[in-house]
This record gives sequence, C-alpha cells and structure tokens, in this order.
Amino acid sequence: MEYKSDTISAISTPPGTGGISILRISGEKAIDVVSKIFSTNKSLEVIPSHKAVFGKIFDGKKLIDEVIVTTFRTPHSYTGEDVVEISCHGSIFITNRILEILLRETRLADPGEFTQRAFLNDRIGLTQAEAVGDLINARTKISHLAALQQFEGSLRHRIEKLLDKITKYRTILELEIDFPEQGLEDLDKKNLTEKLKILLREMEQLAKTGNEGMIIKDGLKVSLVGAPNVGKSSIFNAFLETERAIVTPHPGTTRDYLEEAISLQGYLIRFFDTAGIRDTSDDIEKIGIQRSYEIIKESHKVLFIIDGKENRKEYKKLEKLVEPERIIKVLNKVDLLYKKEIQSFEEKGYIACSTIQKNGLQKLKKVLLRNIEISEDELHSGILSNTRQIAAVKRAVESVKKALSSLHNEMGLEFTAFDLKEASTALEEITGKITTDDILNQIFENFCIGK
Repeated sequence: MEYKSDTISAISTPPGTGGISILRISGEKAIDVVSKIFSTNKSLEVIPSHKAVFGKIFDGKKLIDEVIVTTFRTPHSYTGEDVVEISCHGSIFITNRILEILLRETRLADPGEFTQRAFLNDRIGLTQAEAVGDLINARTKISHLAALQQFEGSLRHRIEKLLDKITKYRTILELEIDFPEQGLEDLDKKNLTEKLKILLREMEQLAKTGNEGMIIKDGLKVSLVGAPNVGKSSIFNAFLETERAIVTPHPGTTRDYLEEAISLQGYLIRFFDTAGIRDTSDDIEKIGIQRSYEIIKESHKVLFIIDGKENRKEYKKLEKLVEPERIIKVLNKVDLLYKKEIQSFEEKGYIACSTIQKNGLQKLKKVLLRNIEISEDELHSGILSNTRQIAAVKRAVESVKKALSSLHNEMGLEFTAFDLKEASTALEEITGKITTDDILNQIFENFCIGK
C-alpha cells in the first residue's frame, strides 16, 4: 500500500456533548499547523514531546476555546509521525469549529487511518492493529481481555514462533536441494517428518481457537425456538432480568425476532427470541418466520422449548435447520407438571425449568457456556479473532499436510519446500509481513475516523 505522508486530522471522541472532546492531528506538519492557531507562553515547536500545555485556540483574532495541547514527536508517537492532540470543551459546535480550522491546512483522516499509519510505520503489527478495533468494541470482561492480549502482541508472537520453525525446516530442505554434492550431513527424513507432525498439531490447535475467538468478540448466538405460547419470551426475559419482550397468553405475539445481549461470566451472549417454526397464512408473520429460520441456522446454540407436549413434529423441522449437538432441549413451566412427568422428560435429555419458580435457569446458563469457556492462559498464548486470521491459518495447515504427504511419498524435496513456503506465506498474511491493499482496506474501513 502506498504510504500517504500528508498531514491528517480528525475528531477522536464520539459525537455528542461531553466534558471534553479530543482532536488528533498526525503528519510532518502537525506541530506547525497547530502552532498557528494555538497561543501559550512558549512556542509549541519548542515544547518537549509528551508534554501537555494549557493555552487558547484562535481563529485569526477570534477566541474559540481554552484547550490543552499534547505533542508526541516522531518516532515516539502512536502513528510514528509527529502527532498533536487537542483537548477542548465537549461542545459539538466548538469541536467542529476547531476541526474546520485545522482542515484549512490538513486533510480529514480516512476511517482507521491513524492506526493504518501506525502499522505502515512499523509501530504495531497487523494483528495488533486489528486488536485496536476489538478493544474499542469490547463489551465484556473476556472480550476486553482477549483484545488486550492481542494488542500486547500475543498472537503475533505465537505466529512468529511457528514461522521460525517453518523457516528452519525450509533451510534444511534448501541446503539439501542446492548443495547435494557438498558433503553435507544426509537429510534425516524421519526426524523431519516428526518435526512437521508436531508443527501441524500446533497449527491445528491454533486454528481451533478461531471458534472461541469469534464467539468472544461477536458473542454466542442463542435462539429460542418452540411452539407458540410455550414460554419462549418468558425465558428470554428471565435471562435478561427485564421485560424487553412482550409476554402475553396469546400465541404468535413474536411476529419477527427480538435480540438482546447479556454478559454471562464475562462472555457476551446474544439471545434471539424467534417467531417460532410453524406454518401460517399471515403474510407479515411469514416474513418474520423466514427471518427466524435464518437466525436459527446461524446460531451457535438453539434452545428448543416445550411446556409438557413433546412436539416431535417441530423438533424434526428444527433438526433440518441445525445439527442436533447445537440443540438444547428445555422443558418449561415445570411448576404446572407432576414430578413423574418431569422425570420422564429429563430422561430424554430435557432441562427442566420454571420462570415462575426460577428453577433450572442456572443449569441452562452452565450448558450454554459449555465448550466455549477459555482460560486466561489460553488468551495469553494468543488466539484467532476474525475470519481473515482463521482462513489464513487453515491454508497454512493444508500446506503443511501437503508437505508431509510429499515427503512421505518421496515426490521430491522441492515439493516439500514449496509447500512449506506456502504455509509461511499464509501465516505472514496474518502478521502483515505479506499483505495486499484490499486486505488493509477491509481491515481499516471499519474503524472510526478518529482512530
């Protein structure tokens, strides 16, 4: 990607009125541009890096605001360039007025351009740049910790260790290929095979973290499914501990789907109260049910809820949409059932609960978190957090498998070396050592303008 060296500026705080607003300026003219409109006891150009000073912003002779200005001189700044941050009063009018003045001599930053410049100036790696966006959007304790660890470089270091191993094995192969008559020690293919198998297991383990990483960042999607009036909305509200959904004794109340999110033991859980799986002649309701089908297919877990009637017909419909292992069977309204009836359903794998008596909800929560809980040690070791990273690691895994196959079938060391090179290329895309403009644009276009 071509590096833009012009000076950029933007508002870094969210739109709206608050105590303060922050404007950020980056580029070789950043200090000079601000010096022209900022009045203080000393010239901004002689004030040391990383020092905040109080002064006033003027438009010509007209006072705009009293502010605090902080300078960060190259290369010890976020972007690696000269950076100036202006903290003004949090009025929308004042903030926009200062930005208007700055834009006379600077360009409005593109979304994520400050972080993009930090990457292009080798201040941070690509995984760390992605982590900036994850930190901004973190909604729970676990998502914050995962993003923080990635920003600290955990994933980058894990990838670099794998790359070091691949480079070592490629070097051994290249020496054997290029200098076969130089009296070098014969290649121990059995030993190399064992090392590649270990490498493959490590990469497959990394690939497995992608599922947890995506759930940590985007949330565990949980759909509530069942016949009308079995109490889906009541369970929905019981989880949320609020009356977000409309609960009535009449079937078909939920015509579309409702979505809410909670933090459960630090994990983001996104609940979808669906319109149910049923046939209807109501055109509006048909649209809602079709949308529900789409949500159900995309869900990590589905709560299939009944109230005493097994409803096998609807369960069979559900099995056509999702795999059985994603379905959690729930028997609701157990406060209205006999003990023997409850035991009979529990033997069939149903979790008994009652939103009236508050029974079974804790067990449901435990079942929801099963198989997605991740230890802090795993987070510290580095996990994948988006589809780009997951796809790259999977390509690397396939390349190592090909390398093992070519070595086993004695196809020639050139094939093995080529396959390992392909694995390196895939992993280097994750860290940004090898990348394309399209990939960078996709990453940074989702950032806010001031970051």
